[in-house]
Amino acid sequence: MAMWVIAGMVRVTTAQQSGWIIPPNAAAETRPTAVTDATIAAGKKLYTSKCERCHGIAGKGDGPDANPQYAHEMDLTKGDDAAQNPDGVVFYKIWNGRSSPRMPAFSELISKDQAWAIVSYVQTLRPKGSGPDSSGPSAHSS
Repeated sequence: MAMWVIAGMVRVTTAQQSGWIIPPNAAAETRPTAVTDATIAAGKKLYTSKCERCHGIAGKGDGPDANPQYAHEMDLTKGDDAAQNPDGVVFYKIWNGRSSPRMPAFSELISKDQAWAIVSYVQTLRPKGSGPDSSGPSAHSS
């Protein structure tokens, strides 16, 4: 994986990370509260209203507004991309978005707690045990 430091930011170039400029501390960012069934349910509700039209019902990148050219990158269910997408990186992507390929920034539309709830839900879409956070349903408390 090639990396360049650009003005305090790290640009990671992999198929999954293309177009993202992720700060070096994003991967270490941790959620402020524990993952619970209620958090995941709230995240699913937000995902349905904010993310599903592009990422699809099951997170496969096949929503009605998805760009088929980037379906692989938009697929949130791929366990092989989990290492590049720990909770803090997923939060950063939701909060800040990117211009190309387009992902809206949600920082002015939702609260940080709501963004973390979406992270909690999205991480359940991956196969269990894929990645450092493995926030699947069996990895949270009720």
